[in-house]
Amino acid sequence: MKNIGSNEVVQRYVKALHSLTLEQNKDIKIKKDLSLISALIEKNKEFKKIIFSPLVTPKKHQEILKLVSKILKMDQVTENFLFLLAFNKRLILLEKIIKFYNEVSSKNKDTINIEVILPSKISKKDKSNIENKLKSNVKKKTKINFIEDK
Repeated sequence: MKNIGSNEVVQRYVKALHSLTLEQNKDIKIKKDLSLISALIEKNKEFKKIIFSPLVTPKKHQEILKLVSKILKMDQVTENFLFLLAFNKRLILLEKIIKFYNEVSSKNKDTINIEVILPSKISKKDKSNIENKLKSNVKKKTKINFIEDK
């Protein structure tokens, strides 16, 4: 039951952010900022621990996010959105929010997101072959994300 509630919360945050980015014509910049945050969470385990820790105060989260925002040169909209999540103690939902934002954002552009789950690492040539095969079978623009199953 809790998962359903969190999905509704994620959808509300994404809807609000997406409408704001469209209104200000910053959709591409915000999407880029969110992908940078996502990559940072994925690559830096310490950052991930701190951001998702319920023991860290919202004020401390905001200080950390301010530094990260400055380093990554994020847009003010992205920074304010992350501050809002920290203030409301919703940073734990950040990964879901980013994923859902990308889905919503690409729906508007007739882009299909495809996730390919791989049992192990493959070469760039194999990735390219898979991408070409998928793109030839799908008539819309595609964004292919390769995920290594661990």
